[in-house]
Amino acid sequence: MPRAMIVVAHADDETIALGARIKRFHGAHLIHVTDSAPRNELDSRAHGFQCIDDYRLARQRELSAVFTQTGLSCVTSTCLGISDQEAGNYLIEISRELARYIADHDPEVIFTHPYEGGHPDHDACAFAVHHAVDLNRALGGVRPLIIEAPFYHAGAAGFEAGSFLISDSYTPELVYQLSEAERMQKDSLLACFTTQTETLRGFHQPVERFRIAPVYDFTRPPHDGQLFYEHFPWGMTSSRFCVLAQEAEAELQDLVRRA
Repeated sequence: MPRAMIVVAHADDETIALGARIKRFHGAHLIHVTDSAPRNELDSRAHGFQCIDDYRLARQRELSAVFTQTGLSCVTSTCLGISDQEAGNYLIEISRELARYIADHDPEVIFTHPYEGGHPDHDACAFAVHHAVDLNRALGGVRPLIIEAPFYHAGAAGFEAGSFLISDSYTPELVYQLSEAERMQKDSLLACFTTQTETLRGFHQPVERFRIAPVYDFTRPPHDGQLFYEHFPWGMTSSRFCVLAQEAEAELQDLVRRA
């Protein structure tokens, strides 16, 4: 295994992307950008928790159960502590923080989200990883390869999971057909996230897909039409995200020039 870093938005995203092969990542550094607990408490109350702190703790315990089941209890991990659904408001801060972790851990590959409009935190992760890599390179570091796995986006039938957006530029992908044992393992890991049972129903896929991340224009929406997350009260719209991305890029590019 190459030196690897995994940068995802929420606890369970690492399992969605890599659940069938996550046991191989015992030497990786895992970063969760958010605390997996929306500040508005709609999720915590919907799952029967009296307060957000209890819900946040439950999410941490679910992730710990995955670590225990996979033998990754000693894996190094970090949570940046951004509130769930709010990562898009902190693009500069997340990018700079990730650049520091990249410099410290010197990964050869980084696994993360694509820019697909499924969840604003996912798109914020994609933005931050790409710009953190650029910033680290400007400071003299080696540029790691960015590998992404698909999560979900708006499709013809609404929710579409497990496949990359179709774009004008062809990007090769690797498709791994899961064996029965791998599917059982992944299903078992997803089951650790008991608070997310309903949400994760659409992620029991028979394959895992990966590709080298393309060059994105984060100042434009990832696809035409309404993005999937715009159907929900998550405090973000496509137009607002693109404005935030444009503002953040200007400041981060200035940092790169001055590096």
